[in-house]
Amino acid sequence: MTKRTNRNVLICSVVGILILTAASVAWGRGLAKVENTIHNLSATGVDPAIGGAGSSFYATNEDQICVFCHTPHGGILDGPLWNHSTPSNTSFTHYNSVTLSSVLQGLSVSRIVNDESLICMSCHDGSISVNHLINVPNDRTTPIETLFNNDPDTEIIDLFGGVGSRIGAAPGNTSGTGDLTDDHPISFSYSDVLADPAYGVGGSKENELRTVLAATTYKGEGIRFFGTNDRVECSSCHDPHVDYVSGINSNNYTPFLIRPNTGSDLCLSCHNK
Repeated sequence: MTKRTNRNVLICSVVGILILTAASVAWGRGLAKVENTIHNLSATGVDPAIGGAGSSFYATNEDQICVFCHTPHGGILDGPLWNHSTPSNTSFTHYNSVTLSSVLQGLSVSRIVNDESLICMSCHDGSISVNHLINVPNDRTTPIETLFNNDPDTEIIDLFGGVGSRIGAAPGNTSGTGDLTDDHPISFSYSDVLADPAYGVGGSKENELRTVLAATTYKGEGIRFFGTNDRVECSSCHDPHVDYVSGINSNNYTPFLIRPNTGSDLCLSCHNK
């Protein structure tokens, strides 16, 4: 009985340590409250640059918040009950450079965008209207209107010139779509990159990237990977629900970062520089 009791105590202690360890990582994440963010596209939305309910640039006659991304029934499976159509996953051109192409020969600039990032592109590519939903609220009898001349078919645009929230745009073409050549690479396997000889022992880039475990736990927070091959996607670094407006988080989480980038900690989660 004593041995069994001691064993049970030991098991409980180990489980407790694991729970606390997991919790310590979770505590570092930004607190979610999407109603206080610019991703609240309803009439109660908040523009961080202006502040205050109703300062959103989006809907003027719809107060439901979640409906702009999610629907409880009939959503597409590219994301969690996703309420948007998504662009073609082959309609993107990815970032490339001499260094990248010379080291990672198999990383095509025309590779598909995976679902975890494609749902972001369903708005941020700029080719699909923000308020063009698969399922509108049941109580709607009129289109969702926006501040842009009550246009029921509004796409994300960049109001201030250059490349902004319209990720599919590019320098010199702020109305473009599908251009990711000036954005951090997505939809590739981090594990495959690490397996490249250049990043192995004796390689030209040995130790320049952290291991998967080190990247996900860097300074207690780290970043996220997706799938069995540890893919880098938009949500590896961003969380669309993080509230950095109301004060429940530090504004170091802007723009929707999964962890603060103080001292480049977000970048250094992967890049051991």
